Amino acid sequence: MQIPKGLLAMTPSTAATLEAERAKAKFSVSKMNEFIVDPEMRQQLIKVEKVLAAEPSTFDVRQVYFMSRTEKMDHALKIGKRLIELMKMGKITAEEISVADMILDINGPFGLHRAMFIPTLQNQATEEQQKLFLEPALNYEILGCYAQTEIGHGSNVQGLETTCTYIRETDEFEVHSPSISACKWWIGSLGVTATHAMVMAQLIVDGKRLGPNPVVVPIRSTADHQPLPGVTVGDLGPKFGFNTMDNGFLLLDRVRVPRINLLQRYITVTREGKVSRPKNVDPKVSYGTMVFVRTQIVRNMSQTLAKATTTAIRYTAMRRQFAGKADKQQAQGAESPVLDYAMVQYRLIPLLAQNYAMFATSQAFAAHYAECMEALNKGDFGPLKELHATACGLKRWTSDRAIHGIDTCRHACGGHGFSQFSGLNEFFGNQYPNIIWEGDNYVLSQQTARFLLKQVQSLRAGRRLADNQTARYLQRHLPGGQLPEAAPACTRMPLEQLAADFDAQLDLLAFRAASMCAQLADRMQGGRSWNRSLVDMQRLCDAHSDYIVASYFRRHIQTLQEPHLLEQLNKLSALLFFYVLEQHPADLLRLPRGRFDAEKVAEVEKLLARLIEEVREQAVPLVDALGVSDMRLNSALARSDGKIYESYLQWAMEDPLNREDTGDQIRREWFSKYYKPVLHAAKNKTQPRL
Repeated sequence: MQIPKGLLAMTPSTAATLEAERAKAKFSVSKMNEFIVDPEMRQQLIKVEKVLAAEPSTFDVRQVYFMSRTEKMDHALKIGKRLIELMKMGKITAEEISVADMILDINGPFGLHRAMFIPTLQNQATEEQQKLFLEPALNYEILGCYAQTEIGHGSNVQGLETTCTYIRETDEFEVHSPSISACKWWIGSLGVTATHAMVMAQLIVDGKRLGPNPVVVPIRSTADHQPLPGVTVGDLGPKFGFNTMDNGFLLLDRVRVPRINLLQRYITVTREGKVSRPKNVDPKVSYGTMVFVRTQIVRNMSQTLAKATTTAIRYTAMRRQFAGKADKQQAQGAESPVLDYAMVQYRLIPLLAQNYAMFATSQAFAAHYAECMEALNKGDFGPLKELHATACGLKRWTSDRAIHGIDTCRHACGGHGFSQFSGLNEFFGNQYPNIIWEGDNYVLSQQTARFLLKQVQSLRAGRRLADNQTARYLQRHLPGGQLPEAAPACTRMPLEQLAADFDAQLDLLAFRAASMCAQLADRMQGGRSWNRSLVDMQRLCDAHSDYIVASYFRRHIQTLQEPHLLEQLNKLSALLFFYVLEQHPADLLRLPRGRFDAEKVAEVEKLLARLIEEVREQAVPLVDALGVSDMRLNSALARSDGKIYESYLQWAMEDPLNREDTGDQIRREWFSKYYKPVLHAAKNKTQPRL
């Protein structure tokens, strides 16, 4: 099947339309890219994309859209194997393999070996155990996974049922799944790949339960990859997304492992069964590892949303529908770009502002994390609790907005957004788990809220708070832990003035969060249960994170060395602020002793609409500045050269149903088996005899 020759060219062409959008740029796209994307990530992307482009036969992922799940996994294993070979050749680093996974949107079966199995050994194994397990893991002589979640237990880690019982007579641990609900479930890299599992199990010594601890359990032979005795292991099957990962299940029937297999950096069980914990290790040190993982999620969500916003904004800038319906004048009879319609702008432009805020937040938060880790290494654990609470909130904020943002971008692309060739559908399914893993977002919000409520309780008890960004805004707006008699000046400021005063914007967001915290503390001290406070905790967590993100965004803007970028960054910052207000009018009306009423809320909506229109004019250069390559987009609708319809049709021609070789054969077979009997049914009827 071939595309007919002699088809008339579009006027104006999508390529010309895209170039016209780029010509509007009031800033240097390359300088904006250097400012908003952290330097390390930018250099890694350039390096890794060059390596991948050199081997298109291995790393081409366009054909993934036509593959079955088994074919996808086979392709992911091929890619994963080659990346390991390139790492051993020194072409890329172990960290850059994760960057390659992000570029290709292939979360392959080796992923959890790197992401969870190896880091757990690095952080919780003794030197002897690292020699025994970590060294072969780093050399890929064993392949691991992290088996914590059970079919009956997810967020409640303390409720895990799998047991790890010390058998003194043989100097072994017996690891056992006592029930169906104890079956390990959703474990990445377990279904068909892992030879070893890091099993989180209830440690039992002399009949005493000591809580969940990690133990290394061999589950498959490294010789022939067959399950070992007592091990029932398999793959969970097709999922909503993430289908190149072999999420699996695991049941252990009294499997024995040597005592050294229990990771013993933080707990020791001797040959005699004596249990001890090192005195010089603060248990809160585990916060550091959790926070590190969440800093990576914040960083990754910036890139995730960038792929979606780039696709949708480029496409809607080129896609034209209806003449004379939008406010901007077009050439005689020309249809208007879809991005000129207010409803499309309202859905996409705030996402662009959130995306820039995420990029800024990821850099500022990474610097904050580094400062706290430096203090921790000196024995100062003071900053960790606030850092952990902030990380929980930011993981929720960034992943919620990124995942819902991808979905919004799919919808904004209209019918073509439903096609796999948009690059957004498979991508949405693959990224969706980010709102669940490393802490379900609704559960994480409780950790942030709990920290904030404890801070208010401390203020009310007259206790001194540690000096950090959270304590400073709570102390400023809640002297003694109580709301002051007079509301801050930012609540009374005319909105036009507020739009230009970024310090006042931050102060209003801080006052909103502090007020919500004080009001919730009052209700809970008055007898409201934890369970009945959960919805308010979600709102409090988001309000706190709205402030933290805006604060980090402003902090990053203050490092700017290129003044000509400032106008657009300030508009994005203000847009983000007014979008938060517009999305939460009830919060404004509930502000104690404030001056927000229905009329002022309506004015917020008008200011937001104005900012959206202004930012729309720079939308294409702004997404170009995010630096998402065509390789990463893997989209017919967002090509950087603007040839979207030509590409879209060509990709459809590559479907196995349309290819000249496979397509002809398939169609002949289907005609013979299905279409012909239906079409010729009347002719084939036996005529009744007279």
